[in-house]
Amino acid sequence: MHDVWPAAGVLLASRYRLVTLLETGGMAQVWRATDELLDRHVAVKLPAGDTRAAHMAWREARLAARLSHPGIAAVHDYREAVRPDGSVVPFVVMELLSGETVAARLCDAGGPMPWGEAVSIGAAVAEALAAAHAAGVVHRDIKPGNVMLCPGGVKLLDFGISAAAGEPDDDETGVSFGTPAYAAPERLDGKPAEPATDLYGLGVLLFEMVTGDPPYDVNTWEELAAAQAHGPTPLPGSLPARLRELITRCLDDDPHRRPTAAQARRALARLVPSAPARLTIPLPKPPPTGHAKVLPAPAREAAPPPIRRITVGIALAATAVAFIAVINAVGSADDGRAEFAGPPAGATSPSPPTPSSSPSPSPSPSPSAPSAPAAPAQSAPPPVPPPSATARTTAATLTVEAALSRVQDTVERGEDAGEIRPDVALDFQNLLRLIDPDAETGAGLTEQVDQLLRKVRQRANEGGITKTQATLLRERLTDLRSLATP
Repeated sequence: MHDVWPAAGVLLASRYRLVTLLETGGMAQVWRATDELLDRHVAVKLPAGDTRAAHMAWREARLAARLSHPGIAAVHDYREAVRPDGSVVPFVVMELLSGETVAARLCDAGGPMPWGEAVSIGAAVAEALAAAHAAGVVHRDIKPGNVMLCPGGVKLLDFGISAAAGEPDDDETGVSFGTPAYAAPERLDGKPAEPATDLYGLGVLLFEMVTGDPPYDVNTWEELAAAQAHGPTPLPGSLPARLRELITRCLDDDPHRRPTAAQARRALARLVPSAPARLTIPLPKPPPTGHAKVLPAPAREAAPPPIRRITVGIALAATAVAFIAVINAVGSADDGRAEFAGPPAGATSPSPPTPSSSPSPSPSPSPSAPSAPAAPAQSAPPPVPPPSATARTTAATLTVEAALSRVQDTVERGEDAGEIRPDVALDFQNLLRLIDPDAETGAGLTEQVDQLLRKVRQRANEGGITKTQATLLRERLTDLRSLATP
């Protein structure tokens, strides 16, 4: 019988043996333990305090169990143990992680981290939050101490004061308000739980990572109220303008003006120094300069130059054919969106020129149509390929990086237009991030694109993506697949 409970060596629920105390907080203790049934190491969270703390442990387990994402620490079990005095205490069994928290990293560095590393971490947290919000869970305690930097990537921890989206905030004691420096203004007003609260926490997290301190470096609620009257500390002007703008939007007092987690993830992913960003597995390392690598804009398929063909025959027929060619050429040049400059639908393409010893008569310019400038003498142009061949030729001029960027842009635009469900878009983006344009060629690229093509078909059958958007996405992926080198 142990005189002190809990203590190392105690066996909980005839299965989990406590090994080492890892952390002690105001509401719980976290222990390293061994699951003797499955022979694995786990983390055990034992609530401290009254029955309210025990009830919150149960809520945490239920809400966290909804989530399955590589950027969120997994919950394995919820059980109850009996103290030596006969009272019952619940506990939560979680995934045991190795690494350090962002708070520890900042403490060790004695100041801010490079902004490239900060946006990588922030993008991973935003991705995890997007998954949580899609499942109807609001974390409500985003801060450096709850973000773990593990060998496998970034992990979001501690759903101890989380709530279901829309749930009334009936805590009059303030126990579930979290830490003053990281609390969103609406939490103090007792408003129902909403995802925008986590975006405020993300803004504070980003602010602290790039400056070394939170926007309001306070310890009490009274100090927070006084600091908010003067506004947050200004962000360094040396940071990218888009990063400063995003942090400012996240810290807006009005929750409705903050971005969603998916929007923040996209904005941060564009700033990640190594693109495409592998946000959760593994964490990308920024270059020494901290400068972002800018992805080139998606290549735009330019219409091939119009080609005039004049057949040999009687002068009247030659003039008529040439006149039609000029009209078609002018129409194609005016439409910058055309991928193929050819005859209108239903018309027959003119035959290739027949060799002749005498030149064909040149057509006279029509008074109603602008005359085309004379082209310099050159060899006969090659025949115009059909539309499908032209599209393939254009795709072949893309780099893997540009083709990948086109696919990512298509997914983002589809999500913004409501043609791709947010959870489906997140699924696509997670798979796209695993493709490295500087390394993926041959069988590796083909296999990953084939997986995405299967996913598009599956999601279209489920109704998660419209038929039109699925067709466009398949075309973009096919272009990317064609760039795999044998």
